Amino acid sequence: MKHQILCPLIILLLLVSCGCEQSPASLHNLFSQTDSTPPKLLHYEAISSKVVLLTFDEPLDDNSVSMQCNTKEPSSVSVSSETVTICLEEELVLGQGVPLQGRVSDTRGNSLRFSLTLWARNQNPPTLLINEFTTKGSETNPDRVELLVTSRGNLAGITLYAGRDGVYSDRYIFPDRMVERGAHLVVVFSKSSAGDFLSSELQAGLSSNNGCLILARSPEWESPLLDAVVWGNHTTTTHEGFGSEDLAMSVSYLVQRNQWNSAKSEGSIDSTDSTATRSFCRDKGKDTNSKEDWYICATKEASFGSVNSEKRHTP
Repeated sequence: MKHQILCPLIILLLLVSCGCEQSPASLHNLFSQTDSTPPKLLHYEAISSKVVLLTFDEPLDDNSVSMQCNTKEPSSVSVSSETVTICLEEELVLGQGVPLQGRVSDTRGNSLRFSLTLWARNQNPPTLLINEFTTKGSETNPDRVELLVTSRGNLAGITLYAGRDGVYSDRYIFPDRMVERGAHLVVVFSKSSAGDFLSSELQAGLSSNNGCLILARSPEWESPLLDAVVWGNHTTTTHEGFGSEDLAMSVSYLVQRNQWNSAKSEGSIDSTDSTATRSFCRDKGKDTNSKEDWYICATKEASFGSVNSEKRHTP
C-alpha cells in the first residue's frame, strides 16, 4: 500500500521538476525569435521620369505603405515583397531634386518613416576627370576645382563633393546642360572676386592640408563614383595621418570602390608646397587613382579653365 502511494507521488514530482526546468528556456526562445526591428531602406532609384523603385531589407505589409512626393500623393504605389514601386503624378526634371516622404511597416508591424530626395535618371552622362584644384585660396585666387570633360554628355545631377555623400563640407550639383569633349568646368568653393565660375552651395572652402574630392554620378545615396582625389600634408599623426575620423573613413570608402589606391596619408598627394597659385595638376590625363597622377605647378602657373601648365614647382 505504501509503495502504491509513493510511486504516483514520485512520478508527479518528476513531471513538475521537468516542467520547471523547460518552461523558462521555452519562453526565452519564443521572445528571442520575435522581430522588433523596423525595415531598412537599402536602395532607391528613378528608373524612368515617373517611376521610382525602393528596396528594403525584408518583406513589407502592403497595407502599411504610404508615400508623398513633393506633398502630393503618387498616382500609384505597389508592393512586391521587399520592393516598392512608385508611379509619380509629375515627371522628374533633370538636375532638380524632389522630396519624398514615406512610411512602411514589415509583416510584424515594425514601422519606418523616412525622407529623401529623388533625382531624375540621367541617361546620357559625360565622362569627367578632376583635373586641377587649389585648397589654400585667397580672395583673388579662391579654392576651386576644374573638371575635364573626356566624352560628351549631359551634366544633369553630377555632383562634386568636398568629402563624400553624407559626410561633406560642401558640394556642387550640375544642372541640365550638355558639354563637349575637351571642355574645362571650374567650380569655386570659397568666396572671391574671381571671374565667372560656378559656385558651390555653401562657399565653405576646401580643407587646406588634408582632404578629398569626390565626383559622383548623382546626389543619390550610394551613387556610382566617377573620379576622386586625396591630399595630405604627410605630417599629421592621427587617424591614419588624415587628422579626422571622417576623412580617414572617406579615403577607406574610396579604396573599397577602387577610386584611390591607398588608405594611408603617405599615399595621398603631398599638400605641403601647394599655394593659392601653385595648384594641384593632373599629369596629362593620367588616371591610376594614385598620387603619381599629380604634380604641383610653379608659382602663378595655375591655369583654371584651360590646359594645365607643364611648369612644375621645384621645392
